[in-house]
Amino acid sequence: MSKHLYKQYVRIVGKWPKDANKAPERDFANFLSKEVERQFQPGVLPATTICEKRLNALEQLLNNEVMKKHPNTYTSGVFGMRLADLQAASSEENRKQMGLKPKESIFKKMYRAVVPEKKTA
Repeated sequence: MSKHLYKQYVRIVGKWPKDANKAPERDFANFLSKEVERQFQPGVLPATTICEKRLNALEQLLNNEVMKKHPNTYTSGVFGMRLADLQAASSEENRKQMGLKPKESIFKKMYRAVVPEKKTA
């Protein structure tokens, strides 16, 4: 069963659009690909029920099912900016200009606090 789920996840990851305005570490398609590989490691059986629910949710997102059921005519976001302006504002170049750096996750901070770094000679 897990091989079948893995194949379905890989199919969805392959179809997921890549965001040209974002660095690979901020791109959801890249994150999704890494997460699938992490969850489906050899010898580890994932929770089938949860995997099926998440797969169904990803398929709905990929196919824009909510947008098809509930279309809207909005042309701008909450800040009154159009989509192209929002994409430009969140691009890597603009993030660097604003001084926004990649944030270290709280889990990495806790891990570093518990596990000391190995010193190289």
